[in-house]
Amino acid sequence: MSLVQLDLGGTAASMEGFGASVLLEHDQMKVRRIELAAGAQIPPCQMQEDVVFVVLAGRVTFRSEGDETLVVTPGAVFVPGGATTRSMEAHEASLVLAVLCRSGVAPGESGGSTTP
Repeated sequence: MSLVQLDLGGTAASMEGFGASVLLEHDQMKVRRIELAAGAQIPPCQMQEDVVFVVLAGRVTFRSEGDETLVVTPGAVFVPGGATTRSMEAHEASLVLAVLCRSGVAPGESGGSTTP
């Protein structure tokens, strides 16, 4: 067992209105911090990993496999439930923590998605 301190400090939003940084990557898990400007969208991407999104600040609409969920409460958790196509849109400046859980990945290997 190990304890890791995550630095939730700022990530500069890019020209597209969002920025992402990897806070932790370990065998079967990756934790990513996603900062979105108001109105910014992350286009649909294909992901093989299970993922849990935690909205730390702001209001975000998550889309997965044709379903849409508006999360307006900081601290709320969104789990797309096995969907492989996911996207999000911020209605105000927002901060999201994405926890990707890789299944069937041997230690030292990495899984992947088609977006940063």
